Amino acid sequence: MRGFRLGPSASGLVVATSIAIVTTPARADSEPPAGGADPAPERLLQGFAAADRPMGIAEGSVGVLTLPRAEVCAERSQGCSKGDVSFAIEVWQLYRFNQRFAFGAGVVLGLIPTASPRQDPEVVERDHSRSYLTLEGSLRYYPFVGESLEAWVGVVGGGVVVNDSFQVVETTEDDRALLGNQGVTIRTEGGTLGAATGFAYRLTDHFSFGGTLRYTTWFLPNEPATDPLGSEASLTGINSVLSLAFGLAYRVPL
Repeated sequence: MRGFRLGPSASGLVVATSIAIVTTPARADSEPPAGGADPAPERLLQGFAAADRPMGIAEGSVGVLTLPRAEVCAERSQGCSKGDVSFAIEVWQLYRFNQRFAFGAGVVLGLIPTASPRQDPEVVERDHSRSYLTLEGSLRYYPFVGESLEAWVGVVGGGVVVNDSFQVVETTEDDRALLGNQGVTIRTEGGTLGAATGFAYRLTDHFSFGGTLRYTTWFLPNEPATDPLGSEASLTGINSVLSLAFGLAYRVPL
């Protein structure tokens, strides 16, 4: 504060003047006013929760595909195996148009089934192998989207092909000439419908680790197809399928 005083004037009056200057230092840690345009950095969203534009997602996974109650047969008159488990590979392509919804399609390959139905010896000795292929569409809803973790539920549906291959076994003891193809494949086609759920954990801006659990129903013909030697398609009718897979996903904003 500064002040000065003037003595008596010629007119006998006293004039006093006082000047006050108050300075308040600014706080370095002060926050912007409520409702300001620039929120504090620690309050900014990151990861999944910060996504505000459509995204393309490519997923690749490995897991198991099970048919717990399926009747797996080669010749039904000779008996069947109960249930099947197969190593599976999955590839999915998805379009996520906002934080809550995504849709796309994918392929699942069941490559190494474990069920081996009993089969009587044939006139021509053959090996039997089986594989599964599904091509399905999917619609997903994300009820939880955090910064590092998100979860989804959805529906799937499409088509399935069961391949039964019978390949002639070549032996040095058999000198008979074999004409034509040395194997035959029976393809059984049907439809699929089911539900799925999964999660994703953020690794980087573009990559995430996730898991998927699906329960679907396969609708196959009730009468099995047969080959010229009388072997039958291994699966028929309605079959319940449970699959579990884990893998990586790549995300890119569109």
